[in-house]
Amino acid sequence: MIHFSHDPEAGTLYCYFTELEAGQVVEELEYPASLLLDVAGQIIGLRVDLDDEITLDQIDLALEYEHAWLDPDTGRLAISISAEEAAQIVSLDDTAFLDLDDDGRVLGIELAVPDSLRTPERLARLEPHLIALEEAVAITDGDRPAILTAPPAMAEDQPEPIDSPAQAIRVGFVALVGKPNVGKSTLLNALLGQKIAIVSPRPQTTRVPLRGILTRSDAQIIFVDTPGIHEPRHKLGQFMVDVARASIRAADLIGFMVDISTPPSRLDERIAAQVQRSRVPKILILNKVDAQPRGAPHLEEYHALGPWDMEIAIAAIKGEGLSTLLDEIVQRLPLGEPLYPQDQVADQTEQHLAAELVREKVLRFTEQEVPHSVAVEVEEWEQKETATYIRMSVNVEKESQKGIVIGAGGAMLKRIGSAARQDIEKMLDRTIYLDLWVKVRPHWRDNLASLGWLGYRVKDWK
Repeated sequence: MIHFSHDPEAGTLYCYFTELEAGQVVEELEYPASLLLDVAGQIIGLRVDLDDEITLDQIDLALEYEHAWLDPDTGRLAISISAEEAAQIVSLDDTAFLDLDDDGRVLGIELAVPDSLRTPERLARLEPHLIALEEAVAITDGDRPAILTAPPAMAEDQPEPIDSPAQAIRVGFVALVGKPNVGKSTLLNALLGQKIAIVSPRPQTTRVPLRGILTRSDAQIIFVDTPGIHEPRHKLGQFMVDVARASIRAADLIGFMVDISTPPSRLDERIAAQVQRSRVPKILILNKVDAQPRGAPHLEEYHALGPWDMEIAIAAIKGEGLSTLLDEIVQRLPLGEPLYPQDQVADQTEQHLAAELVREKVLRFTEQEVPHSVAVEVEEWEQKETATYIRMSVNVEKESQKGIVIGAGGAMLKRIGSAARQDIEKMLDRTIYLDLWVKVRPHWRDNLASLGWLGYRVKDWK
């Protein structure tokens, strides 16, 4: 069997080879894709350019269809509604998502299709194969909020802890996405009431998804602070973009965060388009409203980036608007049971969080002198009689950067270590001895082996 569906708001065309059940899709892969057109320019199918990571067993559901075929030499999988040869093949700018079940079988394909190729005329031949999407909730103009003022302090109305781990509450993953330096990590720390994500005035500080867990009496919200989506210039940058996009796909709700003090950029538009491909609720989070004393002149421009279930204006650094944001998130999450213990606030290890605190201090104190070519790895972590001994390596790409991090007479490294030690001790609530070393690992951001060694592999962060 095969069927298609079309989501005009998300700009997405779906092709599935089986009837889907809730929770059946557990993983996604991305591949270049094209549309197959007939002589009249109407869509008759699609093509996905696969690689050696996909086996024949994984695409058996697709190949059962009579008008599906695989070119074993090129790895191109084509799906068509007829046996006719395509008169035109149009490459798509965005990659296709292959939806996989827990056995790794491809259940379907999702494509982001430009408006010009989704007109009724273009979709006419697909019409007999199209099935309706679930009824979407209409959002009227009356549901759109004004710029919100600061609510009462969150600490005054914190709910009681969950009484029973089996209690049905609102539970879900909330992906915080946006371009670099819009305040995602600042917001996460503010929502949790403590620091778990490092922050820096420099963009692209967050490299891996960090899950912060907020447990209330009525909900457990798992916030996923994603790397800022940007134009990657090296393999590390591509890794960061890939894990951010994977987080969008896995979320129960997406918070698209923007800096309302500036107009939308082309990157904002691209990220918004990716967010709109998702079928989950989408909240537009307008940060830095405190920087706009005369209101928010860019509100309508951001609103126009897509249909939003809600628009909330906040000032993350001041804690304004956070209670309202939480309430809007909670009411849109599914019912379930808590996924984490009520006292757990992050899903990363103490070692990873401690290494990130050291990296934060390197970024802060070296400022423009050492760009984001720093990676920190824990070499040793041992509990001794009076303190926890921690030895870490600060990896840089050049000898000149090593000299900057160490500083004259070791002064900079001592400053970094002293500041990081205070934060780590506060996090661990115990005395530590921090031993820092600086190593040169040339061009590690473009070396797959080095990226894997330092923990930057996409499959480890899905």
